[in-house]
Amino acid sequence: MDYELLVAGFSDDQVILKDHENNIIYWPKEKLPQIPEIGQKLHFSIGTDKASLLNELLQTDNH
Repeated sequence: MDYELLVAGFSDDQVILKDHENNIIYWPKEKLPQIPEIGQKLHFSIGTDKASLLNELLQTDNH
């Protein structure tokens, strides 16, 4: 499953991402290959190990 997110901003050491329904996800900057620009679209691919990715998202400290 491919998931497209838009970079909406930054908060300390996190990137603020929004999906097409304006749901917000805070993602650690160090988990990205490079720091994106505001407005840039990022594509995440969720494969068969999506349970561990979803657990990581749910455990992220959302401000």
